[in-house]
Amino acid sequence: MKKLKVLFFGAGVLGSLYAARFKEAGMDVSLVARGKRVEELREKGIVLQDFKTGERTTTRVRVMDGMPEKEYFDVCIVMIQRTHLADALKDLAKNKKIPTFLFMQNTTTGPEEMVEALGRDRVMMGHCNAGGEREDHVVHYMIAAEMPLGELNGEKTERLKRLAEAFKAAGFKNYFSKNIDSWKRYHVALAVPFALAMYNNDSCNYKMAENREDCRRAWRGIKEAFRVLRDRGFPVEPPKFRLIFAMPEFLVLPLFQRVLKSKVADIGMARHLRNAGEEMGLLAEEFFAIVDRSGVSTPVLNDLRSNQDPSLRAISC
Repeated sequence: MKKLKVLFFGAGVLGSLYAARFKEAGMDVSLVARGKRVEELREKGIVLQDFKTGERTTTRVRVMDGMPEKEYFDVCIVMIQRTHLADALKDLAKNKKIPTFLFMQNTTTGPEEMVEALGRDRVMMGHCNAGGEREDHVVHYMIAAEMPLGELNGEKTERLKRLAEAFKAAGFKNYFSKNIDSWKRYHVALAVPFALAMYNNDSCNYKMAENREDCRRAWRGIKEAFRVLRDRGFPVEPPKFRLIFAMPEFLVLPLFQRVLKSKVADIGMARHLRNAGEEMGLLAEEFFAIVDRSGVSTPVLNDLRSNQDPSLRAISC
């Protein structure tokens, strides 16, 4: 595989993790960071600690304090929260030489905002298969299942294959999504009811695991959210999510509670929610705008929405 020249935009948990792994895989990596994170990375490098094994590594990458406007990169991988997208697009649009921008953030509104800023041919979408949190300069992380990557038109292009190979070489298993826009929307439809129920339990997965009623409400809210998207014309993606409509509740809830009691749920779900309250608030607002335009009855979602503190509490357990 030809050595890729990659620009990572965003140096939070995920941007740091992916940039370090790409660098260790032999790729030419640059990382755009902000504020004190710039000097922190230049002084100490990207320090990663595996949540499961405790193994700690340090990787040095080229760190930049702003978007390079005239330098060519094969791809810019955008690792930011949804709340930062509008401002980021103004910076990303300054570089006319980059042919591909891969956006990894959550979204309920589709790719049009990115397309308008950069052009349809330059935009791709994917979703991270990792999570974690940063304590001082150390990124604690875990890597989960396969991640989706996709062209907006669903085609399996050469650049998509090349990026998939790069992610695989860096240790991130992936697959091609034929409808990445729907994939991203269904991910939010899964996350919003769960997040609202979790916030009702002080963002504590262990506390929610003991609250069978909120587990039930989260599950029923997810099913309602999926029906809303189907009503609005979005096919279920990935296809395995269709099983959600068929799985009996009495089987799902014990499994759901067991997962919530795990360390994986702690770092992959609860800690993320505690660190991303503002983003989840915006995603919930955008998703409920879709709900309100649909003809689907959503009593559980409405209940979760009405009982939620507008500040989306992020209390550690």
